[in-house]
Amino acid sequence: MFASTFLTVFGAIAQLLLIAAAAGVLVRKNFVSASQVESLSTVTIHVFLPCLIVSKTVTRFDPAEFPLWWILPLAGLLIVLAGLGAAWVLFRGKVEKRPLLPLASMQNAVYIVLPVGRILYPDRFDLFTLYCFLLVMGLTPVMWSLGKVLITGKSDAKIQWKDFVTPPFAAIIVSVFLVFAGISDYLPVPLVSAMDLLGQAAVPLAVFILGATLSTITISDMPSVPDLVTVAGVKFILVPAVTFAVLYATGLYRTMPFFCSLMMIQASAPPATNLILMVKNYGGDSRSVGSMMLLLYLFCIPVMPLWLALWHTVAG
Repeated sequence: MFASTFLTVFGAIAQLLLIAAAAGVLVRKNFVSASQVESLSTVTIHVFLPCLIVSKTVTRFDPAEFPLWWILPLAGLLIVLAGLGAAWVLFRGKVEKRPLLPLASMQNAVYIVLPVGRILYPDRFDLFTLYCFLLVMGLTPVMWSLGKVLITGKSDAKIQWKDFVTPPFAAIIVSVFLVFAGISDYLPVPLVSAMDLLGQAAVPLAVFILGATLSTITISDMPSVPDLVTVAGVKFILVPAVTFAVLYATGLYRTMPFFCSLMMIQASAPPATNLILMVKNYGGDSRSVGSMMLLLYLFCIPVMPLWLALWHTVAG
């Protein structure tokens, strides 16, 4: 069971790695320019990803069948808070270490997790997608408020409301409202189908954009070994271990096995690429943050399969 699951998940991540690496090579060799990647990212965030969110939510989200739906945004919030708390304690609350805290706690909940889910769970990808987007409801506000302050190293960093209302986050809120208001039942089927068709482009594009973004990062400032060990330890050992323990101790693996698998993928995912974008746009040490992030993405290649394989072996 362990070896089979590990190889399956590792193979899925290897596929994503090949796409990301190809994107990186195209950017490095100037076949694809930085401005083109930025345009591609803009249309994905503003069009394809919101279409995917709305189409999957209005067709798959049924509060009556899933009364515990609120556990997903709560879980997203708790994962972040657990990582932040652990990193703050291990760094002894030092001010100069604050930019490292988001790297240890705020995961890439969409761009790396969705493609993994599409490969691992093709027959349940719609449900997997819905779970991811509900979880993001709890993650996004913290990332764009506390995460922004910490990663930029500026206690007076301006927190703007427009940062919270990103198109994907707005799409989540609107689509959930449509479901609870009963309006989703009256949406024209051709409209929802058209949005779903557009949304299908979001997943492969997300991998391409991820690879293109990471290719712009170089290990120009190698992080200190203690800092790297602390951040990686919290992100890839402590947070997944706590998640594992909570899911097992509460018995959720018996009643909500699919949710538990998703949570283990989320808990072991690398940092959100939005963090490096925050540093570039709002200030901060982009070289050290970028170097740390690149190393963490390399670490996640064996770590994510390892945790999911361990979970499936123990919880069945």
